[in-house]
Amino acid sequence: MKKIVTQAAWMILFIFPVSMFAQNASLEAPDATGAYTVERNDANHPCISADEYKAIETTCAKNIKLLHLDTLQQRSTQSVSLNWPLKAAAGFNDCGYYVITAYVDENTAASAITDYNCGTNTYDGHKGTDIAIAPFPFYKMDNSQVEVIAAAAGTILARSDGNYDRNCATNSLTANYLLIQHADGSCALYYHMKNGSVTSKLVGQTVALGEYIGVVGSSGNSSGPHLHFEVWSGTTSATYKDPYFGTCNLLNSSTWWATQKSYTEPAILKASVHTTDIVLPACPTTETLNESTSYQIPFQGAGLSPGMAKFYIFIRNQVSGTVANLSILNPDQSIFNSWIYNCTTNCNGCYFGWSKTLPTVSGNYTFKAVYNGLTCSQVFTIINPNGISENSDVKGFQIYPNPSNSFITIALQAPTKESTLTILNINGQELIRQEIKDSETQIDISNLAIGVYFAKLMNKNTVEFRKIIKE
Repeated sequence: MKKIVTQAAWMILFIFPVSMFAQNASLEAPDATGAYTVERNDANHPCISADEYKAIETTCAKNIKLLHLDTLQQRSTQSVSLNWPLKAAAGFNDCGYYVITAYVDENTAASAITDYNCGTNTYDGHKGTDIAIAPFPFYKMDNSQVEVIAAAAGTILARSDGNYDRNCATNSLTANYLLIQHADGSCALYYHMKNGSVTSKLVGQTVALGEYIGVVGSSGNSSGPHLHFEVWSGTTSATYKDPYFGTCNLLNSSTWWATQKSYTEPAILKASVHTTDIVLPACPTTETLNESTSYQIPFQGAGLSPGMAKFYIFIRNQVSGTVANLSILNPDQSIFNSWIYNCTTNCNGCYFGWSKTLPTVSGNYTFKAVYNGLTCSQVFTIINPNGISENSDVKGFQIYPNPSNSFITIALQAPTKESTLTILNINGQELIRQEIKDSETQIDISNLAIGVYFAKLMNKNTVEFRKIIKE
C-alpha cells in the first residue's frame, strides 16, 4: 500500500449555535485520497505454486486412503452448493469488509486472461477467487475481524497452521490452510489464513456449513491479507472449477454459489471520523487508523485547524460519474453540514477524506454517507464540559453525591440489561467501565485524580452524559 500524505484545509472556527451551521450540500473535492487495496498476487507471484499444489494433493491422497473416503458409495449424488466463505467477527460494525481482487482465469492460453464475466479481474493461471479484506487489512487481521467459515459441510482432508502470516512478496513459505471434501466428492481450499487461527479440528473430522475455520491472513505466497478460495470437482487442482458462472465461464455450466454475488458491488465499506489523517504504511506494517467516536470540546487534531476532524469514506468498486452524498447530522437528525463528492475515476478500492468542523454542542451526531443507493454511517459523540450538567434536566439517570471524593451512586429511572456506564476524562479517554443492571449501582472513583470527568450511560437505544466532579 502507498502511504498517503495529506494536508488539511485550513479554516477559521466560528462558535455558533448548531442550527446556524446547517447548509445546502455543495460539490466538494476531498483533501485526502488514495487506494487501499492495490496489492494482489500475479502470474509471477501466484497464490499457490506448482510445488505447493503437488504437496497438497499428495497429502489429500494419503488422507483419503487413511480415512477410507475413496469409495464411490460414500459420495452424494447431489451437487454441493456454496455459501459465502467469510463473515464479520462479533463486534465488527463496519458496513463491509471485502473486495474481490482476482477471479479464476478462464483463459488457458499463456499470457492471456479472462474472468467469468469476460473481464480482466484475474491473473494468468489463477485457479481461485481472491477476497481481500479492506480497508485496513493488517489492522483487521491483527484484530481477527474477518473470519473464514465453511462454505459447505464436509470432512477435513488437509490442514496446516503455525506458519508466518505477514508475507508481502514472492516466497516459498507454507501457508496456513484447510481443505475440506464435501459429500459429493468436491473440495474447497481455504488458503493464506492467519497464524494460530485455523480450527483445532483435525484431519478426518467434519465441519458444518458456516462453522468457523480460521481468520483471513497473509501466510504463504501472499501479497497481503486475503482469502484464496478455490473449488475442485475432485481431489486434485487439475479439477478446479469457477464457483461463479457467466458468459466466459468455460469450466462449468452453472454457478456453484447458493446465491451468486454481482460481478462488482459498488458500496461504501466504511464511513468514519478520525482525529487526524490515516496512515497507510507499506506491507506488512499495521495501519494507523486515528479513528475516534468521542470528541472533547475544545478539540485540536494533529495537523488540523482547531475544531476540525477528518471524515473518511472507503468505497469498493467505485464507478466514474457516480456521486456520494455526505452529511453530518445533529442529534435530532437535522443537517449540521452536508456535501457531495463526484467520483471521477473507476477504482476497486479507494478512500476519500475531508477536514470538517466539529459541532460544539454536546450530543450524539451521525456521519452519514450514501452511495449507489446504499447508506453507511457512524455515530460519534461531542462532549463539551460547558454543556453537560451534573444532574439537571435528568432523563435517564442521576449521580449522587456529586461532587464526591470516593464513591458515587448511579441511579437509573428504568434499568435495562443492556446498560453500560463508562467514565471518561476530559480528553474522552475511558477510565472505568461497568455494566449497570440495578436501579442503583455504586462505583468507586477514589483512584481518580481531583477534577472533572464525564459519565456516559449507553443502552440499546440511547446514550446520555453527566458531569462528575471528583473532590
